[in-house]
Amino acid sequence: MDKKVLLLNASEEVLRVIDWKKAIKLLMKGKAKRPFDYKTTYEIPTTSGNYALPAAIVLVEYVYVPHAYEKTPTRKNIFNRDDWTCQYCGMKSKDTKKLTIDHVYPRCKGGGWQWTNLTTACASCNSKKANMTPKECDMYPKNKPVKPCCKQTILRMIAVDEYGEILWERWTKSEKKSGL
Repeated sequence: MDKKVLLLNASEEVLRVIDWKKAIKLLMKGKAKRPFDYKTTYEIPTTSGNYALPAAIVLVEYVYVPHAYEKTPTRKNIFNRDDWTCQYCGMKSKDTKKLTIDHVYPRCKGGGWQWTNLTTACASCNSKKANMTPKECDMYPKNKPVKPCCKQTILRMIAVDEYGEILWERWTKSEKKSGL
């Protein structure tokens, strides 16, 4: 079971995404609660029936967080950033078997695994490009790969459940609400 729960500070500032087991522990210890007027839940089966776990929880006490939020590039994060669309031909698919990760500047030529060198490509375009630079094969990504700049951008990338439903829309709408 892969249920992600959004953890919010007492001010409803986004802190991070945690797994459902950690969320239940925080709720049971009284360290967190359901956000005001928030209805989205997961049904967690227990021995005594189903437990309605909120998809977002808010800490009871404010926690000071001095460090910047950093998200590493993963296949899913790259696909989400690129809206599940091949950056060369425009083919769109939510099927991870039809999409690949392309190193814009190939690894064999010194390209690394970072946000600015990774892009979504369909299998056909990735094969055509092979181990060539964009200039060598005259294939350029439609959108320049960039590193997400803030929590809300990153949150929008992971705020979709397995059915494509947006989980945390209230906290992904604008950066002003979260104090960023």
